[in-house]
Amino acid sequence: MDDKRHIDDVQTSTVAEHMKLIMEDRSTIDPEYVPVTPDDLPHWMDKRLFKIGQKYYMKNMLGVAVANMTGLLAILCVPDIIEVLEYTKKSETVCLSFKRYAETVLLIYELFKSDMLHPKSKWFKALNVIRWKHASASKRRVKQSLNAIYQKDMSITQFGFMGFVLVCPEKTGLALTTLEEREGFNHFWRVTAHLLGISDRMNIARRTAAETTELCRRIGDEILVKYMDKPSPGFIKLGRNAIDGLWYNDMSLDTDAFFALTYDLAGSKYQKPLGWYSYCNMKQREWLLYFCNIPYIGAVVRVGFNYTLMFLYWVLENYPVVAWIGFGKKNAQFCAYPTIK
Repeated sequence: MDDKRHIDDVQTSTVAEHMKLIMEDRSTIDPEYVPVTPDDLPHWMDKRLFKIGQKYYMKNMLGVAVANMTGLLAILCVPDIIEVLEYTKKSETVCLSFKRYAETVLLIYELFKSDMLHPKSKWFKALNVIRWKHASASKRRVKQSLNAIYQKDMSITQFGFMGFVLVCPEKTGLALTTLEEREGFNHFWRVTAHLLGISDRMNIARRTAAETTELCRRIGDEILVKYMDKPSPGFIKLGRNAIDGLWYNDMSLDTDAFFALTYDLAGSKYQKPLGWYSYCNMKQREWLLYFCNIPYIGAVVRVGFNYTLMFLYWVLENYPVVAWIGFGKKNAQFCAYPTIK
């Protein structure tokens, strides 16, 4: 966190070189947890652009949520990521996956909706919880003579939150995004990834949104599709647990329909034939996202679903009734902000 060089001077000069680095690098994150504060903000941060990125999310919660969920599903195909998730045993069952992804959804939501510099903001609290989770898992692995979490896997995970937003705006209801909003979203993740402990040279948010989009496209084509087209049992299990777990907050989700959408966004084809319900579920979501791309109509649809998602996140944090019924209140309990020791 003490590197005073500008991120542009640290990153590779071309997207091709950056992609090569992601494919070959075997450096790991720091297994020692160190909290970050406003004093750790990078000197190259553009606060205006950062806030534009946050406002973009809050304006397009449905499209970004779909892009994030499919992105996070896609990265579960990567063997090293599967290995770490299986090691933590926090995605072994639908109940555990519900709790894991509920925490993730709420923490990411906090990062986008909070003013990081406001005295009562939970922005740094949310960020430090994520840092602590990564460091704790890495530290346990190192103690058992295993590798800490690879930086390249952090970069691929970063794709989960950025990739489909930038690469597939037409298919995620984000076609009306302005260039400034794309640059703001890119800068938000450039700063946030830096604070999360992703090294500047591995940070996939590059100097422009156009470069980041090209890098994300290559990550999808050269890494994700390769593994998605030959899905491992671990990928299928983790993916199904993730979607089935998230269903307890959003009952519109259908497992096969969401797999099919994820494959489509990645530029591949889901091989399992869809049943009539899954097919209709997929088409309903496609049409909904299509309406988001229509001027004026899209604005109404987005506003409606922004409030719907804000309500769902409030329910998830305070009264996850469906999960209580499905798993039992005690089993479904989770804490997005644990006490960090």
